[in-house]
Amino acid sequence: MRRAIGFHFVQSYLPTTLIVVISWVSFWMDVDSVPGRTTLGVTTLLTVSSKSSGIQAGLPQVSYVKAIDVWMGACTAFVFCALLEFTFVNYLWRRRPHADLRGGPNGKCLPTQCPQITALATTPAEPKSVIASLTGPTATTPPPATPADGKSAGSPSFEDPTQFARTFKQSNKVRARQIDEYCRGIFPLLFSFFNIFYWCYYLL
Repeated sequence: MRRAIGFHFVQSYLPTTLIVVISWVSFWMDVDSVPGRTTLGVTTLLTVSSKSSGIQAGLPQVSYVKAIDVWMGACTAFVFCALLEFTFVNYLWRRRPHADLRGGPNGKCLPTQCPQITALATTPAEPKSVIASLTGPTATTPPPATPADGKSAGSPSFEDPTQFARTFKQSNKVRARQIDEYCRGIFPLLFSFFNIFYWCYYLL
């Protein structure tokens, strides 16, 4: 006896493989295109689910797990993981350093909410600098060079919490894009390994 897989290959395996590949298109879309990526993920997930229901309706009801059940379950898992990846990436894209950053006066957090930011802004001057300012021009150490805006050169200033939030959000955007680029290679690789295992173990 020889198993004929031509019918299921055309009607089941090939369409579901294309649906899984279509779900990877979201990795090349921009992170802030929320409607497009959400629609693509949900549509492909529902399509795989409806295709699985249609396949199961034409097969006999048995108590054990069939090869087509493993295939459809893996395809559903790949599409669902692609949707979860977008959810995580979008969370990183919109994440803020502190939940109460917008709750303070004038959009700034309170000292008790952002101690690492306000510590730099409220640190008192060193005693040496106070003594040098009282003694006048007799001090031997020249004052540090300051740019036109009055801030010390070479040291970042986080006196404004909005600047810290902007820097934090920019780093999250870079991390989100890196995750998308990583998934572009890892998802096809994992799906290829699964195909090799499936076709060698179940069908050959």
